Amino acid sequence: MVNQIKSDIAMQAAKNMFIYFSKLIDKPVFDKNAEAIGRLYDIIVKPSAVYPQSSGLIIRKGFPKRRYAVVDWLSIQEMDKKEIRLNIDKSKIAFKEKHDNKEEFTLRRDILDQQVVDTYNHKVVRVNDIHLLFVDHSLMVAHVDISTRGLIRRLGFEVPVDFLVKLFNKKAKYLTLEYLITWKHIQPLSINPVSMAIKVDVAQKDFRNIPAADLGEIFLDLNMKDQIVLFKSLDISTKARIFINIDFKTQKSLIEDLNTSEIVDILNNIPSDEATDFLEKLPRDATHDILSLMESKQSKKLSQLLGYSSDSAGGLMTMEYMAFPKDTIVESVLNQIKERVFKVEPAQFIYIVDENNRLIGSTNFRRLILAESQAPIQNASFPKTYSVHLNSSVKEVAYLMDKYKYYAIPVVDDNNVLQGIITVDDILSQVISIAWRRLKRIKVQPKNL
Repeated sequence: MVNQIKSDIAMQAAKNMFIYFSKLIDKPVFDKNAEAIGRLYDIIVKPSAVYPQSSGLIIRKGFPKRRYAVVDWLSIQEMDKKEIRLNIDKSKIAFKEKHDNKEEFTLRRDILDQQVVDTYNHKVVRVNDIHLLFVDHSLMVAHVDISTRGLIRRLGFEVPVDFLVKLFNKKAKYLTLEYLITWKHIQPLSINPVSMAIKVDVAQKDFRNIPAADLGEIFLDLNMKDQIVLFKSLDISTKARIFINIDFKTQKSLIEDLNTSEIVDILNNIPSDEATDFLEKLPRDATHDILSLMESKQSKKLSQLLGYSSDSAGGLMTMEYMAFPKDTIVESVLNQIKERVFKVEPAQFIYIVDENNRLIGSTNFRRLILAESQAPIQNASFPKTYSVHLNSSVKEVAYLMDKYKYYAIPVVDDNNVLQGIITVDDILSQVISIAWRRLKRIKVQPKNL
């Protein structure tokens, strides 16, 4: 019995450490002499890598003519669900007609009702309330509440709605189930109108750990304004992963808010076939401007790819592949693979060429790992390597990949010089596109009754 009482007391104490932001909004604020100052309008927080911490209050007074004042957090004597008491005199508080400091990060303006990215569940959600934790006389943002009940609580209808729900179902999940997401899994999308940037620096690794396809879906769930804000806040590697997983219409809308050097930076960090697919859909002048700003080697590579038909092997191939001279020792190849930075996940195949870059064989990671470390790479090659030519059709490429179960197939010219590779995802997307166009041409004839 004693242990149960102690447990209940501990649970209640823990519960009292938390408070919802909606419970504090519009609470009266008094000075040290218990004279009314105004009501709490917003809370300023300091950005943090984990949990933002309160640094000030924004107080509002007057109606219909509103006035605002900022009070440092150290000026707070006591705060609870009923009122806020300061340790300074009201005469020291200066009110202004408006408060629009864009450099501050505040809960009401920048988080409440905003779209945020839940980096743990890989989805976009809307914040209905904010769960705060009392720590050392300050508040820390612990969770965001995305539940319907959170919205009802904030609108002030929690008591009557709870009563009605209990009336019909005392065990309703609505009354007990909380939809809280810890702040460390949240990427806010609050916008600074001046810099068009996210005001909090959430660890980029949260986005790097999200699969590329999910990252693209998250991006497409946002409105255009938030897409731009999110995109500009990310590192170039994550930008590239998003860019190749969104449709051309969204890509085009996105680059309209980027300068040419930013566009070039993205195209330099995505596979050449993806860059080609994007460039060939742009007006010729725009493509020329972008290519003229790229490094000559990369520009030449993309110009070459743009010269091929989009439904040929040359138009589908990427020039990001691994090829080594036939006499290179296995240990050296493995070391170079470890050191190399890939734009996308490598295709697991390594190609073997002669002194003129002519294709003479291929191997894969598994065969290399099992091979003698000091042996030439040619000793680890497959008995036979099949390839396609630059002008081979999509149908030919798909047939060979299916027949020999290739995840990637090399592309050569008429002299058998290795030009690039086609991966299975490239050919699959092309085949699906062709099948979809054919399906749309099929006309369903009504049955004769």
